[in-house]
Amino acid sequence: MKKILTLVCALILGMGIGQAQVHQGQTAVGANLVYGSEIENLGIGARFQYGILDQLRAEVGFNYFFERHHMSWWDVNINAHYLVRLFHDQLFIYPLAGLNYTMVDFKGEKNSLGEENHIGLNLGAGIEYEINEHFGVNLEYRHTIIRKVDQGVVGLGVNYKF
Repeated sequence: MKKILTLVCALILGMGIGQAQVHQGQTAVGANLVYGSEIENLGIGARFQYGILDQLRAEVGFNYFFERHHMSWWDVNINAHYLVRLFHDQLFIYPLAGLNYTMVDFKGEKNSLGEENHIGLNLGAGIEYEINEHFGVNLEYRHTIIRKVDQGVVGLGVNYKF
């Protein structure tokens, strides 16, 4: 947790570098490959982004983690990103914060043994590179703080901007 807070503080202090070129009303869709630290497995995800202000965007995302140890896991996330340009117009970082809804299903050999639903908070950061005016790639880390189960999620993704 100390590492996450240190990273968030460093990102906030670095916000004076410049502002990203994301505009109010701009939308994007994306897909990503994710790894969850608690389930210890890969997954796939999809997201929709909307520019609320010129440097602030909202994101709604869904991730499905492949079954492991008789457990399936998926989550829905609503996050805000504050975009900060680095060095040139195509590369920027963003701290993120938001809400999470997680569903974990424990399975036996023949049927479900039970499921757990959790609501949590997201904190993290990412870096995005705009390849051109429509496409971008990103690397992101999000730590979800849940009452019973915390999970770190690393994602590598691609966005298409409208």
